[in-house]
Amino acid sequence: MQYIDTYSQIKEGKRFSGRQYLRNIALSALAWVDQRSGIESYLGMPRVQFLYVHHIFKDEEVAFERLINKLSKNHHFISYSRAVEFILNRKIDKPYLVISSDDGFRNNLRAAEIMNKYGISGCFFINPSIIDLKDEGAIKIFCRQRLNFPPVEFLTWQEVERLQKWGHEIGSHTMNHINLANSTEQEIQYELGASYNVIRQRCGDTIHFAFPYGRFFHFSEAARKIVFEIGFASCASAERGCHINHPSFLSKSELCILRDHIVLDWSIDHILHFMANNSKKVNYNSNLFPYSTQ
Repeated sequence: MQYIDTYSQIKEGKRFSGRQYLRNIALSALAWVDQRSGIESYLGMPRVQFLYVHHIFKDEEVAFERLINKLSKNHHFISYSRAVEFILNRKIDKPYLVISSDDGFRNNLRAAEIMNKYGISGCFFINPSIIDLKDEGAIKIFCRQRLNFPPVEFLTWQEVERLQKWGHEIGSHTMNHINLANSTEQEIQYELGASYNVIRQRCGDTIHFAFPYGRFFHFSEAARKIVFEIGFASCASAERGCHINHPSFLSKSELCILRDHIVLDWSIDHILHFMANNSKKVNYNSNLFPYSTQ
């Protein structure tokens, strides 16, 4: 089976709609306004901003390095664990930036190599059931049904260990990349508990969790409680936003990490617009889950 190894192959398989064309024009216009209305002040605002990707294909590597160089001018890159600590302990005094990746594509290794070059530590959220998976039929089904993506190679456990040796963190993304909002409590317990145990056995302590699909409607209050009952120290979404110091100290179960998904094919100016917009809209409640925490 031929695995996808460039983003251009993904784009060839998608129709570029008129809506997408208009969206790009609108974002370019907003980015133009940003450049003339002081975007630097928003990018320089003390906060913690999480960015995450799913893939770094061969034709995205240059863009990834270019983005890191651009963001380095306004931000201080820190590790995922340190970022969580800063938010919980109200230590946000600079514009901090964190990079993570979801799912466990094998091309994450190249992303890690580029990050190593700049001394950046990231967090890689994996689905243990697909690590070391070689069966082509199973890979094709998983990618289509769970990721809505063409077939890609996944990491091996040996490669996951290599990421750790390079100083990166390994987090859980459930065992099988399921929609937790549509799952029973028993299914949630298994998906989180099994992934926690497998990663701990393979990698040592795993303390971070990111729920699949990432929108608030893909999660629930029941799942939030189980995350922390099992032993995870943080829980991340894929909702856009950033974090500032809260007036009071938060417990780890109150903190909902917001992460901006980016595709490296996007214009850097568009990415900066999203980040600046996060700074404009941020408030204390940005740190909290939209569910009850009682």
